[in-house]
Amino acid sequence: MSGLIKLARTILYSCLLFSAGLFISYSAFIDNSFTRHPPAELDISHSKYHSISERRAIKKSRQSAVQVISISFENESASTFSGTYIKSNKNYFVLTVAHGLQGDCSETKIIYDDELYDCVKMIHVDQELDYALIQVEEIPARTAIKIPREIPNNREWRRVFTLLHKVVYTGYPNTIGPLTFSGEIAGVAGYRYIYINSYAWEGSSGSGVFDSDGNFIGYIVAVDIGKNDYGVQILNNLVLVIPSFHVDWGKTITEVEQ
Repeated sequence: MSGLIKLARTILYSCLLFSAGLFISYSAFIDNSFTRHPPAELDISHSKYHSISERRAIKKSRQSAVQVISISFENESASTFSGTYIKSNKNYFVLTVAHGLQGDCSETKIIYDDELYDCVKMIHVDQELDYALIQVEEIPARTAIKIPREIPNNREWRRVFTLLHKVVYTGYPNTIGPLTFSGEIAGVAGYRYIYINSYAWEGSSGSGVFDSDGNFIGYIVAVDIGKNDYGVQILNNLVLVIPSFHVDWGKTITEVEQ
């Protein structure tokens, strides 16, 4: 009986994934008045214009970026968003946003190069700080950033909280990706948010942000929204980032599935 239930769930998951793909393709057709956009190349060269540390940051960003899909069988809904592949204490995780999750661990998959990788355990979901820390199986084609090594120390954080400090992130806006974007620190809201002048769109949420020194400084949660005489306008160049020191990294040790 358990085998039949597992088979049924697999078939349902495949059908929903196919339906989500059709929906995304149709949306792209309507939005762009063209056929679906071609996929982004996975491996492209880095510009020699950037400094050595900036090239290292771009490489970390590029090689650790993944796409996440979460499906609710009960609500028949699906969402795709971005995440960062992480290694801590010999185990692998993806840090992403809580608001993207539609289903539980069995209904959430990590995607890279059209391959699906399983969620092993939902380590921690924090709705207030909008992050989900997911234990995953190893992804051979990705290079995980190492925690806590990649988190800035106290002196480095002072440099991060500096106006026009350069940053970079890689994500999957509008399901296109991986795409890499540069930006600059535009301001902060205490220690809760970092505002960066860059670009983001639906699907970018969960992307890991690195500064020009290669430190993992936070994850994208939203773009700003403003109101004017003509209604509501999305400011997709003003991106909200929650600093990585808000994540309870200790749970990668205490809550891990062995």
